[in-house]
Amino acid sequence: MKRQLLLGMALVYSCAVAPLVYSGDEDLCMECHEPAEDWEGMSAEAILADAQDPDNDMHEDNAAFNEEQLKAIIATLLAQ
Repeated sequence: MKRQLLLGMALVYSCAVAPLVYSGDEDLCMECHEPAEDWEGMSAEAILADAQDPDNDMHEDNAAFNEEQLKAIIATLLAQ
């Protein structure tokens, strides 16, 4: 019973903290990009492909993100 309570509390805490872990990641993109200018006319898929391009040295930090995280960051930036 005590173990279930601890597991339940850990799950609730994880769900509450998860959005905070990834918040602000779009600031990394904003250090170099101005979405209205840099991504005008580009689809989210094209932006994602560019963000994942291993030959682009400016996007080395993006390797820390998985595809779903990058999609979420791009969606947030395009919505602004």
